[in-house]
Amino acid sequence: MRSAAVSVSALACIIGFSLPAPAAVQPCRGPVPMLSRWPMGAAPAHGQVHLDDYDNFRINTDDSGELQNEEMVCVNPLNSNEVVALWRDFRFGYRRVGVGHSTDGGFTWRDDVFPQMYFPWQSDPVLVVDAEGTFTAVMISYDAFAGPGEDGLLTVRSTNGGRTWGDSLFAIVSDPAAFEDKEMLAVDRSNSIYRESLYCVWTRFFGYPNTDSTHIACVRKRPLSSGYSSPVYVSQTTSDQWANVIVGTNGEVYVSWVNYPNQALMFSRSTDGGQTFSPEQVIVQTNFVQAYINGEILIFSYGAMAVDETDGPHSGRLYLVYTDATPDLTETDVWLIYSDDGGTSWSSAQRMNDDEQPYAVDQFHPWLTVDPAGRVWIVLYDRRNDPNNYLIDVYFTASEDGGDTWLVNERITDRSFDPRLGSDRAGLLGEYIGLCASDNRAHVVWTDTRLGDQDAFGTVLDSVFVSATPHAREGVLPATPTLTGYPNPTNSTIHLCYNLPKAGPAVLSLYNTTGQEVWRRPLGFVSAGLHHTQHNLSNLATGLYIAQIEAGRAVARTKLILIK
Repeated sequence: MRSAAVSVSALACIIGFSLPAPAAVQPCRGPVPMLSRWPMGAAPAHGQVHLDDYDNFRINTDDSGELQNEEMVCVNPLNSNEVVALWRDFRFGYRRVGVGHSTDGGFTWRDDVFPQMYFPWQSDPVLVVDAEGTFTAVMISYDAFAGPGEDGLLTVRSTNGGRTWGDSLFAIVSDPAAFEDKEMLAVDRSNSIYRESLYCVWTRFFGYPNTDSTHIACVRKRPLSSGYSSPVYVSQTTSDQWANVIVGTNGEVYVSWVNYPNQALMFSRSTDGGQTFSPEQVIVQTNFVQAYINGEILIFSYGAMAVDETDGPHSGRLYLVYTDATPDLTETDVWLIYSDDGGTSWSSAQRMNDDEQPYAVDQFHPWLTVDPAGRVWIVLYDRRNDPNNYLIDVYFTASEDGGDTWLVNERITDRSFDPRLGSDRAGLLGEYIGLCASDNRAHVVWTDTRLGDQDAFGTVLDSVFVSATPHAREGVLPATPTLTGYPNPTNSTIHLCYNLPKAGPAVLSLYNTTGQEVWRRPLGFVSAGLHHTQHNLSNLATGLYIAQIEAGRAVARTKLILIK
């Protein structure tokens, strides 16, 4: 098996496969600390908190009751209706990679798992898309029962929006004395001489299972080359893990990772297309590196990076978001730093979660992206709605001025979920969630247990920067409730924006022209200010409808036209 693996590493092995219609070893460093100790069994009932700002939908269609987690999502820059998502999928009882694609902007999906290729198990999926709309996925491909050397980092491509995949190619096949783990991938979308190059970084565990010898490695692939380069070692220190990589506006390659002995986020760059890297530097000193939080969720100070690729005022600005614990290790927060000089110096850290609860709250697993307009988007898991710090929601924020000011955190999930439901394998929730943004909307994919086991859930945030809501974030409260809908007329999905003068219970309803109630949705206790919700009306007949928001004794209505 080893000799066969080595032979395929030198060439591109073509395997093509398509998605039907709807129908790894994780090296461990030993004991880790426990954060936010709260008594087990103290959490509220599953799904107690419920809001309805963004429709949530399950992407995976299997009913196996197994895990789906560690999601990534990308949108085609040439066709924003083509969206692709990957996740770690256990529907067959062991690690594989699930893949879904959407052709309507992320509202409906088809999904399957990648076939077995070379090694039977798959894990840690990562996804990128280049400027020409080609999606590239990379995953750990390995034999869980064969030991070190029987694994590699395998890439596949899709040139038609995720409908079919092929061109399988190993970025690296492991040395028999090593294990390749936790990879990340970046593609050069700049106009540099390295445009369309791919860069894969990962943790190489030398002398496995001795984890103290780990280094961060990088391989590259030029667009016309038949394979990936030999590894270049980015980190000089050992005991490194959780690397990330992005490409700057002039083709610079930026790499960040976690160093355990320094308890810090490290950074290095390449200005020659990944051939050599600068001496590593500490950019953030953290209060923890990895720990278990309530529900036995394993989290890390793992940093995610993004760069402003626009020609706007913050062009080239490099952003990094990460999780850190409070000094007393009672809770965790999400923080952001940025650099305008290629990572030589960094801004002061800003806390991204804006909650001020009187009880301990964990926020973790953040991800970020910069859209083609230069807006910075951040998503994170958040427990602010549960005084017992168990139930989880997903929140987001965004900045239009390069990170100087941020939107008030807004909840994405329409129901809190309990991570203790379902299996407790694989670090419980994985290490990241998916986010991408284009054409005034963002796509988020995350792990959710509302159905009793882990599933990949998603939503579309497409009512955040819309001119129809001029006072969305300005703190302007109306004297009475207001309600608007757009697009209007619509042929399927309607976005309703309601602005409330004061907090209180609210109910949203839809009526036809005869006064018959089509649906009624209690929103629970809603804060004052502007809220967004989206609804699919495709099951209704063409015609005129009346949407209504009730807030206490006050009522606001708006006419909606559905044309199919």
